[in-house]
Amino acid sequence: MVSAEDKQGSKSADDEKEIDLREYIGIVLDGWPWIAAFAILGLLIATYFAWKTPPVYQATSLMRVEQSQNMAPQAFMEQQITGGRSNIRAVSAEAAVIRSRSVVGDAVDDLHLRVRAAPDYFPVIGEPIARFVTANFKGRFEIPFASGYAWGNESVNVTRIEMPDAVNSASFQLVANGENQFTLYNRDGQQVLKGRVGTTASGQAPGIGPIKIFVEALNARPGTHFSVRYVPRPAAIGSLQSKLTISEQPQGSGLLNLTLLGSSPAEAERRLDSVMTSYIEQNVEKQSEQAQRRLDFLKEQLPQLKEERDLAENKLRDYQTESGTLDLSAEAQSVFQRLTNLDQQIAQTELQRQELLQEYTQRAPQVQAANDKRASLVRQRNELQQQLKTLPKAESQLLQLRRDVEVNNQLYTQLLNTSQGLEITKAGITGVSHIVDSAYASNGKIAPKRQLWLLIGLLAGIVVAILLVLTRALLRVTVDDPTEIESKYGLPVYATVPFSSWESTIKRRKRGFNLLAVHRPDDPTVESIRSLRTSLQFAMIEGDTKYIAITGPTPACGKSFIAANTAALIAQAGARVLLVDGDLRRGQLFRAFGLEQGPGFSEVLSGDMTVDGAIQKSEVENLDVLTTGKRPPNPAELLISRHFDEMKTKLESKYDYVLFDLPPVLNVTDANIVANHVAATFLVVRSEHSTGHEVDQAVRRMHRDDLKLTGAIFNGLRIDRRRYGYSKYGYYAYQY
Repeated sequence: MVSAEDKQGSKSADDEKEIDLREYIGIVLDGWPWIAAFAILGLLIATYFAWKTPPVYQATSLMRVEQSQNMAPQAFMEQQITGGRSNIRAVSAEAAVIRSRSVVGDAVDDLHLRVRAAPDYFPVIGEPIARFVTANFKGRFEIPFASGYAWGNESVNVTRIEMPDAVNSASFQLVANGENQFTLYNRDGQQVLKGRVGTTASGQAPGIGPIKIFVEALNARPGTHFSVRYVPRPAAIGSLQSKLTISEQPQGSGLLNLTLLGSSPAEAERRLDSVMTSYIEQNVEKQSEQAQRRLDFLKEQLPQLKEERDLAENKLRDYQTESGTLDLSAEAQSVFQRLTNLDQQIAQTELQRQELLQEYTQRAPQVQAANDKRASLVRQRNELQQQLKTLPKAESQLLQLRRDVEVNNQLYTQLLNTSQGLEITKAGITGVSHIVDSAYASNGKIAPKRQLWLLIGLLAGIVVAILLVLTRALLRVTVDDPTEIESKYGLPVYATVPFSSWESTIKRRKRGFNLLAVHRPDDPTVESIRSLRTSLQFAMIEGDTKYIAITGPTPACGKSFIAANTAALIAQAGARVLLVDGDLRRGQLFRAFGLEQGPGFSEVLSGDMTVDGAIQKSEVENLDVLTTGKRPPNPAELLISRHFDEMKTKLESKYDYVLFDLPPVLNVTDANIVANHVAATFLVVRSEHSTGHEVDQAVRRMHRDDLKLTGAIFNGLRIDRRRYGYSKYGYYAYQY
């Protein structure tokens, strides 16, 4: 069981390992090469897409929308909801009409926007190069192995394609032949037709039928390929709608600001003008149709009203002749005037209600208003008719007949005047909207904003690199502090060795004598190894000959670098030293000393060579080297042979120190076998390389085999790393 003190100690170690803000900043600053590389990569990618994206230009125009000139009777238009909100709704409705499929569709048909034609570019890089050449050079050039592609300043303008009505879409390839001639192929490479620029060319397309094409302009060297597509009408309409924006500015003014995007200023202006023209023409047609419907209705009503008027006049004349009654009393005259006005209003309201039903349904607000007005007038007339009962019968009959004549005559006259006025109005209808400013596009493109793209690419590269650096640091929790080895794993640290570039290049150097302790004796790394030498001399190692083993948890910990330089420094102090390359699988110490690989340790263990015959002298006085020799197929079996003990016996009287450079503990069992025959074993832990799990497993494996680890050597400390609290280990770089 784990004691409370052990738990508390483990908790304290974990707390110390927590990364604070300074350590995060240090990790980011230490990863500056990655950040710089990703920043450059992001900049290159942004540059590519900035040049690959086609330029976009914007055309703008201004249109004024008047209050709708509805052909319904004016009396009922006043009963609709009026004011600012109604006007806003009317303007919004007109904006929606402008963007409608019917209006935009007419513009698509007028400009033949179902036809799409563009040069074929070399994959990936062709389009950016072509845009750059077009923007900066006037001439054209050709690349031999890609002659069919466009490389700048090529263009084609296909204005019309005619195909059978059943064909919705098709794709072709147009090839420039020179001298304003071209050939059209289908996607299968079959020739469809040959033509000349400026004339309509006809041909027979396989699977499609008869086809006509008109190429207005072609600017390209012979052999250049162009893609020509005939897209479905809904797709062409949707594409144009997506580029059209309409807004009222300022709000409530009735002024619509229209903007449309295009690949060139001329194209944007032409398309926007076409949309506005289509809208105005449809608006005028709608007003004319509405006026014509009302006029037809009035012309149908006029003969009937004239007949009713004439019939009423005849009845009045006959009655006056028979009864001899010619005039009304003052009281009857007053009732007559009031009833006449009411009858006239009721008749006029009913007529107007019938007009409204020509355009609206029974539930429309205008029709409901007419119904309510008529019902109110009828109630007033019924109340007034009660007074007729108090009049004499003859006078009452005369009043009724005169009412009919007066009402029919006035109604007929009013409808006749309205009909004549409507004829004049219909001839002068211009619509409810008119163009204030026609479409205009400046030569400056609004997209892509290449400087912004480059900035975004640069920042994106930096952010991605920072995230990767932080993720890598957080996922791989390495041992970066020598105090952690002592506090967490209970191993005394005999030396902390700063990073040296020589350590990482020993294995990559050509064969030759490459030893830091000899070539750079004043290097801070060598000074740290001297402290290790001193620690070894004072360590509790029994016997006249000191057998020392140096290993590591995993490869690339720098154990060979530590072993070679430690042996050299001990030899320089006057002791007789033998350095044995005990890594029979991948040992490379012979390269650092410029020696031959064999015969060596493997030949001694196999009995093929005596130890004296296998030992090679180095350039360092008092230092001999026993290289690996030939790579054996069974290193572990050789190490447990009797020849190993025989070799030890021969070496005891000849050397003061024998240093074994062993393979990693976690990879093979060779290190454990040799460690059983030595007086001291040191574990090399490399900063920013060895993880806590690896160190823990190495210690556990040694203890499992009842082997004692004398201590640890902390190698590769990067004193320039900011993540260690702003160079708190900087004293390792001091010169004395």
